[in-house]
Amino acid sequence: MSAMFLPSRFQKTGDWMTNMKTNRSGCPICGGWKPAFLLACGLWLGACTATRPPALSPGHLGGASPSAVSGAEEIPPAITRAPVLPPPEPAPPVETYTVVVNGVPVRDLLFELARDAKLNVDIHPDIHGSVTLNAVNQTFPQIMDRIARQVDLRYQLNGPNLVVSPDTPYWRSYPIDYVNLSRDSVSEVSVATQIATTGGSVGENSGSSRTGLQNGNISSTKLTNTGKNHFWDAIEANIRAILGIGASGEGASVSGETDSGGDGPLVISNPMSGIISVRAARREHEQIQAFLDKVMNSALRQVLIEMTIVEVELSDRYQAGVDWQTLATGSGLTLLSSLTGANLATAPFFSLGYTHTTGSGRTISSTLRMLETFGNVKVLSSPKVMTLNNQTALLKVVDEKVYFTVEREIVDATINSPARENYFSEIHTVPVGLVMSVTSQITEGNNVAINVRPTISRITGYALDPVPKLLNANFDNLIPEIQVREMESLLQVADGQTVVMGGLMQNKISKDRDGVPGTSETPVVGDLLSYRDEEFTKTELVIFLRPTVIKGAGLGFDLERYRGYLPDAADRDGAPDKWLRAERGR
Repeated sequence: MSAMFLPSRFQKTGDWMTNMKTNRSGCPICGGWKPAFLLACGLWLGACTATRPPALSPGHLGGASPSAVSGAEEIPPAITRAPVLPPPEPAPPVETYTVVVNGVPVRDLLFELARDAKLNVDIHPDIHGSVTLNAVNQTFPQIMDRIARQVDLRYQLNGPNLVVSPDTPYWRSYPIDYVNLSRDSVSEVSVATQIATTGGSVGENSGSSRTGLQNGNISSTKLTNTGKNHFWDAIEANIRAILGIGASGEGASVSGETDSGGDGPLVISNPMSGIISVRAARREHEQIQAFLDKVMNSALRQVLIEMTIVEVELSDRYQAGVDWQTLATGSGLTLLSSLTGANLATAPFFSLGYTHTTGSGRTISSTLRMLETFGNVKVLSSPKVMTLNNQTALLKVVDEKVYFTVEREIVDATINSPARENYFSEIHTVPVGLVMSVTSQITEGNNVAINVRPTISRITGYALDPVPKLLNANFDNLIPEIQVREMESLLQVADGQTVVMGGLMQNKISKDRDGVPGTSETPVVGDLLSYRDEEFTKTELVIFLRPTVIKGAGLGFDLERYRGYLPDAADRDGAPDKWLRAERGR
């Protein structure tokens, strides 16, 4: 059993339940200030509560790899005192030899060299020839290489054993770390205009120049770029050219020339595993190795292409008119006019007004307003794409706008059914947005030759298909009108330099004149009885381009400034604001 101890003020009354009933607030502690007490408790609890950060999906890419995280957990203890390094041991002197011979048999020379170098030597019986050599203070491998250039032989030095054999073809495998992919890219930009002339019909085209002039004026420009990147086929063809053998058949994976002995040069490639095996002589293997080193060094270069597309708008506006409404005041006339351009009430403008008060107290005002807006800059897009050397990259950020084409089919009436109409619709899509294709070539000096083609499209309006109206159909078919701004160029830029590709300029002139019919076009009186609104707008599309040669494609290397775009950037020091400020300052 548990005991209950009541406060002293309730013990005096002698009845807990009686005091509970007599308390109007219903709370023996709060009394009449229960709302204030609850509000204070709520504020106190709210101040102690922290907003729980949203949990990120584990499927997002993080800022650190699992290996980096595991390595960060095992931090070694701090080193308070640097260890004393022992003095470096002197490297043993490289033994050199001096050989001066003239027309000496190669077998005798090899025996003398092996004896002086204290090596065991095995010489194949097919080794023949003479050597003329003048070598002063050169190492043993250097002298053997010079001898192998005069006599067809190859040597292997395994510890104290020297094996010399004829330079016959032998197998060697070369690793080729490149994706097994063949790519063909075709880019086409074309513009064609055709204007009908008197006596001709648009669409007729003849081979005769005289007939063409009669039918219409045709102007067309077409630019087609074709790129082929068949890496593995090109490597095989190049190795065959080095070996001096013909091309293989269509689709063959083994190429070479077959002979009766079966020991001629041969090339076997396996793109799936990234291996090319070649049977060739030592000299040919040296040429193949040097060629592959240069090819792979160039093929694995990559570049980051950054582009910013900016639209700049310049607008000049002029308005002029006379307000004649005050003439109707007190004269019994009713005059409604809008000749002072009251709609020009936004943005900074220059206003010049003239007010004249007549003897009767009436006022005539004339107003001239001019508006100039410069530097209305809008960034349309800022795409970034990274690609390998001589590979085409395509970036497409568009909205697929949908429209329909409708066909009507009339079914004739029969004995059992009346005539009816069937409608069929076909769906079409048109991309609206940004499409950019880039092909780059990186030189050894980190200069980048770029073929770039940005395309920006947008819907400017809709055109009404006249066919439904001609068929007396009860529907309208709207076809989108697309504005396309496109540029294709080939240029060379240094690493990290920003260039301006160019600008696409568009001028728009709008002139409106409202006035009293019949008098607004009179030379002098027309300006007093009319309102003019003239606007000149110039829009220019400027494209900035910057290539950056990437030597280390990782967040800890050349791509460090993009770490702030990762989903977990807010959990690191500095939050994303640090990275955004860095991007704006670039």
